[in-house]
Amino acid sequence: MFQILTRRRFINTTAMAFLGNWLTGCGKPDGRDSGSGAIDGQHGKSDASPISAKHPSRYHEAPMLAEKVARGELPSVDERLPRVPYVRQVPSIGRYGGTLYDQAESQGGRFHLDGALIAGPQETDNDGRIIRPHLCDRVEFSRDYREYVFHIREGLKWSDGVELTADDVMWWWKHEQNNKSLYPEGPRTIWKVGNEYARFEKLDKQTFQIGFSKPFRPGRNASAHEWMSFGGFFCQPSHWMKQFHIDFNPRADALAKKQGYQAWYQLYKEREEMMRGAHTGKPHVGPWTRVVSETTHDIYERNPYYAEVDPAGNQLPYIDRIYVSVIEERKLREARIATGAVSEGPAELTQIFIYKKNQKQADYQIKKWRLANGSECMFAFNLNHKNPVKKKIYNDLRFRQAMSVAIDRKRINESLYYGLAKPCQATLNPNTSFFDPSWLSYCAEHDPNRANALLDEMGLRWDEKHQYRRQPDGRRLATIIVFNKQLFPVELLEFVRKDWDRVGMETVIKETDFRFRQETCQAAKHDCTCWNGDTVEEIAVYLPWFSKWNPHRELYYAIDWWYWYYTGGKTGEKPPAEWLQQFNRMADWYQAESDAEYRRLGHAVWDFFTKQLVCIGSVAYAPQPIVVKNGLRNVKDSVKMGYGTGWAKSYDVQAYYWDQPEKHL
Repeated sequence: MFQILTRRRFINTTAMAFLGNWLTGCGKPDGRDSGSGAIDGQHGKSDASPISAKHPSRYHEAPMLAEKVARGELPSVDERLPRVPYVRQVPSIGRYGGTLYDQAESQGGRFHLDGALIAGPQETDNDGRIIRPHLCDRVEFSRDYREYVFHIREGLKWSDGVELTADDVMWWWKHEQNNKSLYPEGPRTIWKVGNEYARFEKLDKQTFQIGFSKPFRPGRNASAHEWMSFGGFFCQPSHWMKQFHIDFNPRADALAKKQGYQAWYQLYKEREEMMRGAHTGKPHVGPWTRVVSETTHDIYERNPYYAEVDPAGNQLPYIDRIYVSVIEERKLREARIATGAVSEGPAELTQIFIYKKNQKQADYQIKKWRLANGSECMFAFNLNHKNPVKKKIYNDLRFRQAMSVAIDRKRINESLYYGLAKPCQATLNPNTSFFDPSWLSYCAEHDPNRANALLDEMGLRWDEKHQYRRQPDGRRLATIIVFNKQLFPVELLEFVRKDWDRVGMETVIKETDFRFRQETCQAAKHDCTCWNGDTVEEIAVYLPWFSKWNPHRELYYAIDWWYWYYTGGKTGEKPPAEWLQQFNRMADWYQAESDAEYRRLGHAVWDFFTKQLVCIGSVAYAPQPIVVKNGLRNVKDSVKMGYGTGWAKSYDVQAYYWDQPEKHL
């Protein structure tokens, strides 16, 4: 009997053949490492190899910097580097020069390689399993996790040549984090244990100590993540930031008004982080700093004082600058990647044939990377909805169970990921020491009959024509998913929309830009939103109140409950008893005094999150093809992409180089 070969069947069949070969050796789709090795308990293990590596006897610099030295505009490379710089192990010694090309949605906005700009006391490997010193040459912590001592590399400098010292840390803590105009509710949550904040103390010029009144095991984890990045979320170039601070500049308000703000603290907040606002001039410690910001493009130029060298003594980075084009339209950004307009960028898996077809003409290759997400896209309903009818519906666990089992994850995996992702519930990486395999399958089966039964049980009745369900107030049951584009294909949302429509909930998909979605959700004025489920590695998941499952993070499913808890009832809405218990359980977890207690509480925290279905998963650990221009060297063949390891921070972009840099100016 002959079988009709439809266009869809042909595409899927040939795609599987192509991708099956292309993704050989790409790693397992369940989040586990293909190699051996286990994380050392709750906070990873130290890797002493970068510290014990032999340091070069002589240092070398990029020609563009050598020219400035010759003109007397810069000190010599030996004077610019710390006494003992960090030695970055590289696949091959590179060549200096050239430009990396990238793109962003808005001026001063995020871009594919922006994680490479981050640098802090310590760092993790790309698996998120090892913590090692970086801009601090060592970090010590007490046996009870109450005291952490950080030793800044002697001679470490900001990008303008001013030395970075413990005074910058102390200034940041006293005049930024503890300033009521900047932080009315107190310093960032990571520094609060119970009802008490950490104590910061300068021990000497290069050394500072952070102390806690109770055990605080995540302190070491934090030192290896963006939350302790110098010049960003932690420590500031005080000599530069003082101009925006009213305590140090009486004209700070006037300066802010000149920039279009009403008060000094608004301008200060913009200058606080490199990727907040389109500003230039702020000293940093990463490989590149922003020197130009226009409506059409941003330019990041090499940091002359960057504290890394390769084993041959060449100061990194190899590449002179990053040119970021501002491209507002998502489709145009995708087209530019497919036509080779960027040096490195994510390819749309659903359009892989277009990229493959353009490969020779656009002069690029396709790397076999994989996303490190516990869910490529997970959905969260607003439990603090302003509409009391919707609030009651969304808070009913039966509703969230129904929405979860209504999703056909197998179809999503086969149609959009060619069967190469993992259909499962949104949860942690299986490598975590307290992981429960049952979490992966919890309410993850496709069972529309069960979904309908749960909705019937809630009293959400069908209309007379059986086209949609009605809310208790008689209105149509409808939900708007507000989202901004990420790496997951937009078609995934369309599959979920249809699945939810089939069980009687009219679902509308609304794409917005990042800021609109953020402001809408932070005000709890949304029905549902979605985000990827990264930061699921053991090191990242133990960062306090940081994972995507926390109610005030990117899914914003219960931001008023969080406000109430964090402010001690001064603002927000009191959570139900079971959620208060969960918040207290999390606080206890961060203060665990033994490995056994850490694992017991960790399991309890994540068992609750999983079974409450506040973040409903789709598929996980999907392949992510990456377009890389031919001639770009030291780009890894296999990478796990995710915020848990700082995205491009763990790609070692500072070690990229062009084999012919003169062709990429």
